[in-house]
Amino acid sequence: MKVLINAVSAKLGGGATYARNLARGLAEQAAPGEEFLVIVPEDLVAELPAGNARVRVLGSGAASGSYAARWWWEQVTLRQLVQCERPDVLFSAANFAMLACPCPQVLLIQIPLYFSREYLAHVLPRKPAAFRAEIALRRWLVARSVSAADWVLTPTAAMREDLARFVKIRPGRAVVNPYSIPRERVTRHGRREAAGRARVLWVSHYAEHKNLATLLRAAEILRGEMDFELVLTLDAALQNGQHTPMPTAERELLERLAGMVRLTGVRSHDETWLLYREADVFVFPSLCESYGYPLVEAMASGLPIVASDIPVHREMCGEAAEYFPVLDAAALAEKLRNLLRDAAARQALATKGDEQVERFVKQDHVAKLLELWRGMTGTR
Repeated sequence: MKVLINAVSAKLGGGATYARNLARGLAEQAAPGEEFLVIVPEDLVAELPAGNARVRVLGSGAASGSYAARWWWEQVTLRQLVQCERPDVLFSAANFAMLACPCPQVLLIQIPLYFSREYLAHVLPRKPAAFRAEIALRRWLVARSVSAADWVLTPTAAMREDLARFVKIRPGRAVVNPYSIPRERVTRHGRREAAGRARVLWVSHYAEHKNLATLLRAAEILRGEMDFELVLTLDAALQNGQHTPMPTAERELLERLAGMVRLTGVRSHDETWLLYREADVFVFPSLCESYGYPLVEAMASGLPIVASDIPVHREMCGEAAEYFPVLDAAALAEKLRNLLRDAAARQALATKGDEQVERFVKQDHVAKLLELWRGMTGTR
């Protein structure tokens, strides 16, 4: 079995984490005679397995140019590569499928913006007409991609349900396959002793749908009554590795919170795990997510969680998080206030997180994906 994996858009955040985990999992679990060609952004090539006979890695800058250039690459250039490599399956892990693909194709949908109720209700109406038209076009292209794929994969049932509101998925051809993490990542050992100034951690790249503004407004509400440090994995000045620039209003809010907020800059995957170990509470206020790797990582690190109340977060965290209405800074401030003052409540959430995270350890995403591909090619 030979599989070509198109992950050219895995530049930041969960997309890059997924590509790393997938390539490493395939290198470990591939059976004799199985071969995988993984196409990722050039900057990610060095982080994927090297010297593995079953996994080849190819760097591409296709996602760095214009949107039209990327579409051309996926419909024309990639088609030529498929015809040359002759894979048994094309795995399109970048939300858009090859139309009229010459081989069976599995499409992974992991972008929520085009389908999320919260984003479409609270963010899109404020955008210029040209931006709204672009979102509509991209949603139409994803819908066409779903129709063109033989199988459609989503990491959560909530993502599949949002998708199904806009496009009909062929019965029996949609698979919910949550991402998984290695068991060795599940540890509460080596965490700092909770003493002195508490630390509240937010892990993500900057993008409007990450809803950082609500978190900053909540911190401003708490300033003066509580002494804690808000740790953010971004660089507001340089914006290196960020999805979109931070608006002036949020930069000004960050300046008002000087002394309360620590910006770490964009961290590597391993460096980010160290930040989890140093934190006391994890907060995740996103308006929409298809999955939310940081939630699993926080639970694996023994952290209590405060998350926005959206279906994906409920599906992932269950009772291991406190939830607040997505744009309600006062409600978020109240949740943080209560948790920071109540060690027993933090411990109770962390304990529930220990139980909840087992779902993402026992669930082997790569094994389930291999099973699907083998079934498609008759090599099971």
